Amino acid sequence: MTLSRRRLLGTFSLGAGAVVLAACGQSSTSAPAAPAATSAPAAPGATSAPAAAAPAAGGGGGPVTLSVISWNSGSSSEAFQNAINQINTQFKQKRPNVTVNFELLGQGATWTQAQTSRISSQTTDLTANYGFAPQDIINFQPDQQFLDLSGLPSIKNFDQINVDRFMTWKGKVWQMTLAYVGHVVWTNQDMLDKYGLKAPTTYAEWTSMADTLKSKGETPILYAAKPSTALTRYTSMLEMNVGRPAHPTFWSDLLVTGKADFTTPEWIESFRRAKEFVNNEFDPAFSGIDYPTSAGIFATGKYAMWPEGSFSGGDIMAAKPTFQKLGAFNATFSDDPNANAVQPVYGDISWSGLRYSKNSDVVLDWIDFFGQKENFQSFMQVLQYYPTQGIQLTGPVPQAEGPLLAKTAVSQVRLPLPGMTYDNQWSELLLSDQYTPESYAQYVQKNFDDSRPQWQKYIGMFDQDWAKLYFG
Repeated sequence: MTLSRRRLLGTFSLGAGAVVLAACGQSSTSAPAAPAATSAPAAPGATSAPAAAAPAAGGGGGPVTLSVISWNSGSSSEAFQNAINQINTQFKQKRPNVTVNFELLGQGATWTQAQTSRISSQTTDLTANYGFAPQDIINFQPDQQFLDLSGLPSIKNFDQINVDRFMTWKGKVWQMTLAYVGHVVWTNQDMLDKYGLKAPTTYAEWTSMADTLKSKGETPILYAAKPSTALTRYTSMLEMNVGRPAHPTFWSDLLVTGKADFTTPEWIESFRRAKEFVNNEFDPAFSGIDYPTSAGIFATGKYAMWPEGSFSGGDIMAAKPTFQKLGAFNATFSDDPNANAVQPVYGDISWSGLRYSKNSDVVLDWIDFFGQKENFQSFMQVLQYYPTQGIQLTGPVPQAEGPLLAKTAVSQVRLPLPGMTYDNQWSELLLSDQYTPESYAQYVQKNFDDSRPQWQKYIGMFDQDWAKLYFG
């Protein structure tokens, strides 16, 4: 990037701006946590990550220290820290005896190891998580390991669909999910306006738009596939537009019955369009472009469109784009405008209290404080992800994204169970010419079937109603 969000936002208090958390800069499909188990609560295995001091015991009006841990976002971790600090300052006015020790513990595997270590050694009171996906539920066993948040007054402030999708298991609320994110196509609206181009509604319109741009000497699509994990944004869009409308219950059926067929016509067509669009419309150098640089590259104005996460809007603005107007539309890989109107989304930053905490009453009070409307509004104005409460955010990013949220469903990249071999990046197809769409479908099916002994034991944990709600 030409200007990091850490630099831009680090000086801001709660106000305009944006934050990108590590969950969105990666393509990991599950939250890091305890080893999988299905009965007794499992303490995560110890790692080499440093452990924090044990939380102080609560009780009475004596001093209490809460340990809160989260991943960081690299370039914008300072802004996230500042926003949390302001919440904690306000909380201390309410509870003067409480000190909140908030720590950002890295990204990716570093965060996973640190979180696992802290929970295993019982040296944190609260942890950040992602909105529940099937693998998160298997790993965390929320009903065994987390505090029940169902009775918190502020839970009533959240949209019920978001409570059901991202916070609930077995009829109770186990984490407070503050935000969700989606996969969209960011646009350099100045360039599109220059050539009289409007957001497409079908695949034919999108390819025609790209052809027009190429005829004018422009490069239609930026994508950064180094590392290839960034491809999950692209495959998520294709699955939502092309595959799921033809088989709406595919993922919920898989979770309940364990059966899946990736060789059916809708999957082959998804693979075909994925490869076709890459070959014809992407910058030919896409596989060598470093993902962390992509927001800054897009901000230069060289490209018309960038299929990416909603969470990258703030990065674009922080890089001081050369164009005046930022736009966005939902991907349109289907011939059906209605199928293209659904945005793939998934839950992001969430707070969970650990059941073993000696300060459980204070933990619940802190989480409830975060969910109160005024506190939630001020924090989310900085974060600028899709809020799980019905609030309005200001700025160019929510202005571009707002119209795209009329229809959403949870992204398929959040599905894979522990041990399941499913290439949710489609990298073997997109980054090489080894496979045709048909042979790639066979390859995916074989890997999926071969990994069955590792994941079959989890089938049946998820009933059809929950699965339909999660993916519906």
